[in-house]
Amino acid sequence: MKRSRESVLWLLCGLLLSLCLLFIAPRDALAQFGGTQTVFDPAMFARQFQQLQQETQAVATEAQQLQYMIKNTTGGSAGVWQSDQSMLDELGGLIQQQGGLSYSLGNLQAQFQQQFPGYAVPQNPDQQEAQNIATTLNTLNGTLADAQGQAQNFANEQAQFAELEGMNRTAVGRLQAIQVGNEIALQQAQQIQMLRQLVVAMINAQNVAAANRVNAQAAEDASVQRWLSAGPTVPFSPTMPDNGLTNFGSPPVGGPQ
Repeated sequence: MKRSRESVLWLLCGLLLSLCLLFIAPRDALAQFGGTQTVFDPAMFARQFQQLQQETQAVATEAQQLQYMIKNTTGGSAGVWQSDQSMLDELGGLIQQQGGLSYSLGNLQAQFQQQFPGYAVPQNPDQQEAQNIATTLNTLNGTLADAQGQAQNFANEQAQFAELEGMNRTAVGRLQAIQVGNEIALQQAQQIQMLRQLVVAMINAQNVAAANRVNAQAAEDASVQRWLSAGPTVPFSPTMPDNGLTNFGSPPVGGPQ
């Protein structure tokens, strides 16, 4: 009994499958002319073939669009730019290494005021003048070393520019082109930063040189003013300690007693 039921079920499944195949299977392009007589219709085949070609073309177009999407979203042109912060720090320290008054000093203002006190009579004019001249020359020397350091980096910059040009020439898709443009923008920003470093170093050197001239004139003016206030009992000399005022009231050495 059980086997007969299974046989009936299999038979029903087979019939249903046959009916489905019958309805799903494409019919021949036939035409009827009265009653049940049918003939072959080539025009219907042509229309079906044309429709198949159109669908094939649509699929090919979608596949091409998908390829374009993949190409335009594929990266790989980033990572060329590298920060020059270490080089900037090194350039900033060159002036200090040369013994100059550098913008990179943490206590720059205090060092500047100590080196160039301005309108004041120095305790040892000769020594103070020699130190100021040495500091000024060392600062100028360090600034020159800054410029040399940047000039020595031109070869590395040219290599980076050549690599960017190659990436720009072989960029595939929009994303890679955009990434190359971003890398070039980063290089431009870094070039501006390096230019700013040179400007800062130049301002550093100019200010130290100007401070040395102003300080020398101010120290001389202070010495003259002090000498005039005390009275010209001894010949004035801007390089004499205290301009001879420490022994004011005493006869000059070698003079009459």
